[in-house]
Amino acid sequence: MKSQESIHLVREYLNQHIADNITAEELAKVSGYSFYHFCHLFTSVTGQSVAAYIRHRRLELAAEDLLRGNSISLISQRRGFETVSGFSKAFRRHYGITPTEYRTTRGGLTVLRPEIKTVPAFTAVGYRLAPPEGEFSVLDTGAYWAGNDFSHITKEDYARLSAEGLGEIGMWIHPDRVSGAFCYFFGPVVKNADVVPKGMTVLRIPGTRYAVFPVQKAATLEGLKENVRRMRKFIYSEWFDCCAYEFSDGQLDFEYYRGDESYIYIPVRLKQTSEKPAKPGARRQIAVWR
Repeated sequence: MKSQESIHLVREYLNQHIADNITAEELAKVSGYSFYHFCHLFTSVTGQSVAAYIRHRRLELAAEDLLRGNSISLISQRRGFETVSGFSKAFRRHYGITPTEYRTTRGGLTVLRPEIKTVPAFTAVGYRLAPPEGEFSVLDTGAYWAGNDFSHITKEDYARLSAEGLGEIGMWIHPDRVSGAFCYFFGPVVKNADVVPKGMTVLRIPGTRYAVFPVQKAATLEGLKENVRRMRKFIYSEWFDCCAYEFSDGQLDFEYYRGDESYIYIPVRLKQTSEKPAKPGARRQIAVWR
C-alpha cells in the first residue's frame, strides 16, 4: 500500500472514531505499518505528531459544529472532550477565542495553516521606541507602535519614504552598534534609503523563509493590539508545538501592516531537534542598523 493511501485510510478512520480514545498503536494497525514506521510516516506527511493531529482535528470538527448551531455541551461530547470546560479551554488555546466568540464572528481569527514563503532581503526606515518601564513580555505588547507620538516626523517626510504597495513593519529587537538596549522598531518598508528623516534610522533585514499569519481586523487600535497579542500567543504556545517547523535562530519576527491588513511573519526552518522554540527577544538578532 502506498504511503499516501495509507495515511488517507488513517484519516478516514480518525474521522469515524474521533470521539473515541484513539491511540497511535491502533492507527498503526490501520495503516498496515509498524508502530515506529507509522509515526515517522505520519509526521512526514502531515507535519504533525499523531497526538497533535487528533487534537487539532477534534477542534476543527468542533468549529464546524459551532457554525452549524450545535450546542457547546453536545459538541464537547461528540468530539471526544471529557467536560465542557475542558473543551472550552482547549478551543480558546487553539483559536485564541472562546467557542461562543467563534460562533459570533464565524471563526474570523482561525489560522491553522499559515502561508510558508521565502521573503527576499528588504529595508525599512523607522523609529526606535523605548519599551515600557519595568518587566514586560513581547508576547503581550503587540502593535506597540499604536498610541505612540510620532509628531516629530512631518507627514511630508513620512510620505516621501512610503512606496506604493509596500507596508510598515513593527518588531522588538536588540539594536546592533547602538546602545544594546531593547527597543521596538516601527516604520515603512522602502525601496531605497537615500534620505532618512531626522529621528529615524535604517534597518536592513536579510531574506529568509517565513510562516505568515494574518491577523483578524479590528475596528479600533486597541482591538488590533489585542488581536496581534492573541495571534502571537497562539503561535508560540500552540502552533510551534504541533507543526513541522521551528523558529529560525538568528532571524527576526515582525508585524507587517498594509492598509487595513495585518500579518505576523515568523522566520522558520524545518525542525531539526526536539527542543522548544526560543521565545521572541531571547535570541540573537542579525538585522543591520545604519
